[in-house]
Amino acid sequence: MTAARKISNPEPPLVSIITPIYNRTDYFNETIESVLAQTFTDWELLIIDDGSETDENRIIAEEYCKRDKRIHYTYRPHAGTSAARHHGIALAEGKYLGFLDSDDRYLPQGLEILVKTLQSSEENVKMVYGDFIKYFQSENRYHPTRTTPPQPRPGLYFQFLIPGGNPVAPCACLTERSVINSIGGFDTSFKTIEDRELWSRFVRIHDIAHIPERVAIYRKHENQKTHAQFNPVRRLDNDRHAFRFFSALPMNEWFPNATSSSAQAKALDQLALKLLNRHNTPFDTALHLLRLAEHKSPSLNRQTFMDNLEKKIPLILQNQYGCTDRISIPEF
Repeated sequence: MTAARKISNPEPPLVSIITPIYNRTDYFNETIESVLAQTFTDWELLIIDDGSETDENRIIAEEYCKRDKRIHYTYRPHAGTSAARHHGIALAEGKYLGFLDSDDRYLPQGLEILVKTLQSSEENVKMVYGDFIKYFQSENRYHPTRTTPPQPRPGLYFQFLIPGGNPVAPCACLTERSVINSIGGFDTSFKTIEDRELWSRFVRIHDIAHIPERVAIYRKHENQKTHAQFNPVRRLDNDRHAFRFFSALPMNEWFPNATSSSAQAKALDQLALKLLNRHNTPFDTALHLLRLAEHKSPSLNRQTFMDNLEKKIPLILQNQYGCTDRISIPEF
């Protein structure tokens, strides 16, 4: 299989849509057809084949490339979704970027709504996102989903840190390409939650806006391994993401109302407990926060809790994930 080169357009499109695909043909046609059905037409669709093991994806994609010159297909060695999206960003020519996975769909007016909102937003708003419809494949059931509007800072930061708190579905957002490039794009070392990790860096610098209109259909099906409750790769990525997040933000941005050491320690305790109650728990980041609280305001109860937790973590990891992999966090 060979990569189809993308020829630079003398008049670049306004929107570049990036669709990574890997060994999937079951919903692929629906995804492409949803782009072709858009009321907004100034787009390019970049299909990034992430090393599929058969020719089926290429055959389907090349037929669409012949049908519409706005569609482009590229094959690359398998490296995961983050790397495929990153590759698509490098090829993109549009001012705006959309991320449409190969099992999702845009609603007919989805791009038009996203583009108009982003163009009319305040200057520092560099991303807009809308509501979407979840389609449960096994039940053939549609469920309208209303996403959470962005919170004021610092609550905005935590929306993209806590698992389950991310309001932005890739298929339902639009952002500026130059901004994504300026913050480094998707981190290819993340095998899961790559979108949440990118958005968490994005909102440290720029604002985002919510659109209370449905713009896409997000498909839920059995092949989505990243959504498993006890996924060891996802748990490690959650832990790495959480630690990177807290390492990059100064304390006064985490808890602006906690000015004394004891108040900060209490806030850190509460945050650590919140992390420990999440699925795919970031254990090492939670321990790091508890150690930081202990450094600020020592407590015998906290120290005892940490000692017991350290003993329990290997057993919990083995029982729930079948491995005891941890992330490495430097000492203070």
